[in-house]
Amino acid sequence: MMESKGQPDQNETPEDVATLYSWANLHGAKYRDFSAARAQTREKARERVEQAIEEEKLRARQASEPQRQIEAARAQEEARKADLAAQQAGLEAARQAALQSQAVQQAARDAQQELARRVAQQAAQPSPWEPQRPERYAPPSDPQPETPSREVRRSVPESFTPPPYRPAESQAPNFAMREESYTPPRQSWTNQAHDPRESAPRPAWLTPDRTESPQSQPPPPTPPAATEDTLQGSRDRLASRWYALQGIFEGGVAPTQSAPAPTVARAPVMAVFSLAGGVGKTSLVATLGRALSARGERVLLVDTAAYGLMPFFFGARDQRPGLLRTFSPPLASGDAPIQMITLDPEILGPETAAQEPLTIEISTHARGVGRVIVDLATASGATTRRVLRLNPQVLVPLVPDMSSVVSVSSIDAFFQRNYGTGKLPLPHYVLNQFDPSLPLHLDIREVLREQLGDRLLPFVLRHAPAVSEALAEGMTIMDYAPNSAVVEDFVTLAGWVKSLSAPAITGFRGVRWSER
Repeated sequence: MMESKGQPDQNETPEDVATLYSWANLHGAKYRDFSAARAQTREKARERVEQAIEEEKLRARQASEPQRQIEAARAQEEARKADLAAQQAGLEAARQAALQSQAVQQAARDAQQELARRVAQQAAQPSPWEPQRPERYAPPSDPQPETPSREVRRSVPESFTPPPYRPAESQAPNFAMREESYTPPRQSWTNQAHDPRESAPRPAWLTPDRTESPQSQPPPPTPPAATEDTLQGSRDRLASRWYALQGIFEGGVAPTQSAPAPTVARAPVMAVFSLAGGVGKTSLVATLGRALSARGERVLLVDTAAYGLMPFFFGARDQRPGLLRTFSPPLASGDAPIQMITLDPEILGPETAAQEPLTIEISTHARGVGRVIVDLATASGATTRRVLRLNPQVLVPLVPDMSSVVSVSSIDAFFQRNYGTGKLPLPHYVLNQFDPSLPLHLDIREVLREQLGDRLLPFVLRHAPAVSEALAEGMTIMDYAPNSAVVEDFVTLAGWVKSLSAPAITGFRGVRWSER
């Protein structure tokens, strides 16, 4: 027992330094061995995990390989079907093109055959312009020998008269005036000043040809008196009938003849009147003239206020009273130009003159235009009475307020005194600056309908702030905001004006062209 106690414990810390150092080396070696073994174990575990992951990936690739092959095969099949569809579409397009080409060729062949057939028919029929050949003379049974001095002549029979030429109905020229609505660009008009004595006749190529009924056709000319059956007699007879043949028989020089003067119809007159200012009278006249210009009418606007604003609606920068001015639309526009003149009735002469000077001035400047629109000076009874001598249609713009309702009876009474009984109808009225969202405007329209009946136009001119903006820009609302709703209203108003009276047309039928 004592021996067991005398043996020291190996795990007990020794007391001397040498023993302690030996003990530390022994335990450190054990620890290092244990650490190395543990690192090896961990490395082997990591390798086993990586190997397991690789095996799992391999199994996944092996499992997905058939699916990828199936998808690749499916994609190839779809691509093959798409190529086949494209080839079929190309073949179908080629087939359609061939069919169309065959149809065009067949139509061309049919047209050629039809043309050849018509040419053959015309060749087979005798021409109405060629005289019928007289029957050959049958000599007697005992013919006399002809002498060499006998002159053999072939002439046109005396009984033949060429029929007057009349074009077919399908070939009759149709120069109908343009009536479609037009949306003009926002461009300023240019104005040209003319001498007041100048007139602008309408050229022949702008005038629609008149169609005549069979009853109004001139009777066929009577056959000329019998003349000597000679070649010179035939020439004289044909040359006296046809103008162009005279130049042929006389060596290419046609005789000079004065062409008949064109017949000018009187232009209808529309007068715009107002009893008070601020109703948009001048703006209505300018815009109405612009709307009629878009329909192809050549309009004369007459401003009876000495210094009115009407020229500024067409890009003018000044006022020139007494001077006829022409405002031309932009070059790209097909609209007709607008003529304008400002007349001051007070300086033209008294109203009681034998020949009233204001109406003479208006009639003088109205030559060559299709319509005249007069902007009457506000509340000027003397100017209105003078313009009424032209027998105009009168239009009165009203704004939907109480003043318009009260003034209608006074306006009618004024025109009844100056028109006289049964001369001209009373004026028409139109609501201007109308706002359908306001109950007052709707109620006033109903009251005016009861007062005026059919003389109140069934449409209105709606309120639009752009009208004032257009004047500030030097143009009408037709050019400033062509897509606005109020433009449609003015187009409707222009159609109503044309329904009252057609524009004057200068007739040029029978006028021959001349070489200058």
